[in-house]
Amino acid sequence: MSSIKRLNRAFAGAKRIPFTNSSKFILFSDCHRGDNSFADDFANNRNIYFHALSHYYREGFQYCELGDGDELWEHMHFEPLFEAHKNVYQLLRQYHLEDRLHMIWGNHDMVYKDPDYVKEHLSSYFEPIEERDKELFGDITYHEAIVLKHEETGQELFLVHGHQADWFNYTFWRWGRFMVRVLWKPLQVWG
Repeated sequence: MSSIKRLNRAFAGAKRIPFTNSSKFILFSDCHRGDNSFADDFANNRNIYFHALSHYYREGFQYCELGDGDELWEHMHFEPLFEAHKNVYQLLRQYHLEDRLHMIWGNHDMVYKDPDYVKEHLSSYFEPIEERDKELFGDITYHEAIVLKHEETGQELFLVHGHQADWFNYTFWRWGRFMVRVLWKPLQVWG
């Protein structure tokens, strides 16, 4: 399938969000939240990210994450990422509870394309202090794309991660993930 066909398919199946002149959105992409190890490229920016996210939350913004929010090429599971950046995920949960969180999957978190994976790993977490599972994102849905549509003018803004235009990263993402996991991450940790 060609890049244009993949992008057209993403556009056709995109989540539609209406907006007005007074709507407020913040767009983030490629955060690559990791496990807070030396290989975690997000770790050095987590404090400023959290404070920015807190500011936008207080100001009533909607948060759109345009893919690769979680670094799931270097990590097999979401849980170590959650433990490393629990405050960030708790804040994203607040956005979600107010229907202000809109998520797109990218090539590094393409496993979120599978609703069963999302339900198993993101709906709840184990809270050791209370010794029970607690809701995290519950019924969250990840999308391949989002279209923001102005209510008055009908103007549309197409939001997508962009890996659809890269044949290798869209088709062979599992191979790329394997190479990052067994080669790149150990090199990053080593220094």
